[in-house]
Amino acid sequence: MKIVNITSQVQWDKWLQSHSQNNSFTQSWAWGDVLLSEGKQVERLAIVEGEEVSAQAQIVYSKLPFGWQYAFCPGGPVTGEEKIYETTLDYLKKNNSVFFRVEPENKFKILNFKIQKTIDINPPATLVLDLKKTEEELLAGMHQKTRYNIHLAEKKGLQVNNEKNLEVFWALMNKTGSRDKFSLHQKSHYEKVLESPITHQLTAYFNGKPVAVAVFVGFGNTFTYLYGASDYENRDLMAPYLLQWQGIKMGKVGGYQKYDFFGVAPVKDGNYDTKHQYAGVTRFKLGFGGAPCQAPGTLDLIIKSQKYFIYKFFRLLRRLF
Repeated sequence: MKIVNITSQVQWDKWLQSHSQNNSFTQSWAWGDVLLSEGKQVERLAIVEGEEVSAQAQIVYSKLPFGWQYAFCPGGPVTGEEKIYETTLDYLKKNNSVFFRVEPENKFKILNFKIQKTIDINPPATLVLDLKKTEEELLAGMHQKTRYNIHLAEKKGLQVNNEKNLEVFWALMNKTGSRDKFSLHQKSHYEKVLESPITHQLTAYFNGKPVAVAVFVGFGNTFTYLYGASDYENRDLMAPYLLQWQGIKMGKVGGYQKYDFFGVAPVKDGNYDTKHQYAGVTRFKLGFGGAPCQAPGTLDLIIKSQKYFIYKFFRLLRRLF
């Protein structure tokens, strides 16, 4: 078993789409290009056994003090074999990585390495719609109030444009972030995301004024709702409901099989924690009828225990002060 660097986008994406359950866009070649355009160090690794690829891991390296580093694999690695982790960890140990941060699709066990749960980077809980259903079936599966709000928005005379407009997006994101008290990435990050060929932006206008925006990303069999923002002063227009419905239909037209709402509070039997940081968006997204999905979350696979302890200690101090 060996590790090789993949240099072909076609080879990378083809394998990923045929072996991943959810076709996570964060492991796609195009998303790796977004990270590279931001100046990040990215490796696209394949674990090969014989002549067959057993796993793939698009890894982002981050620098730590003292010349250390750690490796992060967003939405991966993509593999069904636990032994793959040990091979990857041995590789990372040689390039001086302190730990390997992963977001696996399923639970796993590794006997020879310690695993530490850490703060989730990407949300592990989501809702997924089956886009193979007809529009009528999708509407029928929604909450009555959600259907009502979609139809209300349609009657308000909103204009929905399929366009990439960073300034409109940024202005509405700042309003939403300030209102809902969540921090944003740097504007340059969103610029790079919107420049990617796998992303799409829908903007709702009322009398020529942008009142809501939604950004989606399509990869493999999945169309994902990535970002959304709106102007609270125009909340009576129900524009976010219309954009969500337009995004679902866009995914269907694009031939995707799944629509991923990308981030909710953990849902069980239709109930969720009303105090969770995603409680507000969860209530909104649940109305569209998606099925709950839960991944293990973000985990640190510890390669160098003493250095990892020092890293965690300094992280704690930084949060305290």
